[in-house]
Amino acid sequence: MRAWAAGVALAIASVAARGGVPVEGQATLARVRAAGMLRCGIDVEEAEYSTSDDHGNRAAFDADLCRAVAVAVLGEGARVEVVDYPDDRTSMSGLRSGAVELVPTLTDDFTHAVGTRIEFTRPVLWDGVGFLVPGASPVTRSRQLSGKKICFLAETAVEESVRSWFTREHLDFVPFPFQEEGEMEAAFATGNCGALAGDRTRLAGTEELLAQHRQRTRLLTESISKDPLAAAVREDDPQWVAIVSWVMEALVQAEESGVTRANVQAMRARAAQANGGDPVLRFLLGGSQQIGRGLGLEDDWVVQVIAATGNYGEIYERDLGSGSGLKLPRGENNLIGHGGLMVALPPK
Repeated sequence: MRAWAAGVALAIASVAARGGVPVEGQATLARVRAAGMLRCGIDVEEAEYSTSDDHGNRAAFDADLCRAVAVAVLGEGARVEVVDYPDDRTSMSGLRSGAVELVPTLTDDFTHAVGTRIEFTRPVLWDGVGFLVPGASPVTRSRQLSGKKICFLAETAVEESVRSWFTREHLDFVPFPFQEEGEMEAAFATGNCGALAGDRTRLAGTEELLAQHRQRTRLLTESISKDPLAAAVREDDPQWVAIVSWVMEALVQAEESGVTRANVQAMRARAAQANGGDPVLRFLLGGSQQIGRGLGLEDDWVVQVIAATGNYGEIYERDLGSGSGLKLPRGENNLIGHGGLMVALPPK
């Protein structure tokens, strides 16, 4: 298994190896530090703006990931300038043009990754198409929607996923397509849909909105498609790619290791002890004085990040989960030891 130290060293060594990489492509860290600010592009996913994107508004989650990167490179007083984009396509354009240094959640698939001059971290958020059902519905599993009227926005990626899933599962698909999101939600609220289909982050927002009007709904636990979202940067700066990637790894590793905003300083003090202790924590929290050197950062950058934002689980619960209005269950976004897909690369 690849170790953090080896991965960091490898990424930095590749900077020297790429003799053809333009100098300006290798200066992101220097530019961010000179400006004293990280410019971060956030997809606000405006309703009905795009037929390919149906994610809900992840602004709070994205902002915390941006702050984590900013604190890693600028320290606790870091500033973040947020640039809003309506969809993936425009945020990718902003990233390539240099208008922003980071897009914290962007769909990582073939069309977004190949030939785009963009590099992705591993997934930081798993989304996918799911179903919202009325609160009184007896349906508890997606397969029970066979023969029931399914509402969705027409000519979208969601429609493709839903049609494909019903065909693959040999279920009776009863489509009820709409051209406008408002009309679709009104039909659902008045009992004209057996279920509403959409990306689960979008449906969680719809559930929150309907709850404000005393409409009881339930988001089914399953996803019928996979849509991994990852942090995205330009591919022309290996050092910056490594920094952003390992910030995301550190957030997950901190949760795995039980490091939180509340205990990070105490755990740092214990990890600094030379004898005994957890070698993963010692490396993660700067006790070995290795974690910053390869990236061009301070050795306590992880400590500063966790003190500012908390670990991955704290960020998720605060912005998307139980501590937010969305109340989106973690599901695939839980740690692998708890049935999810989130796992950090080993630090040592």
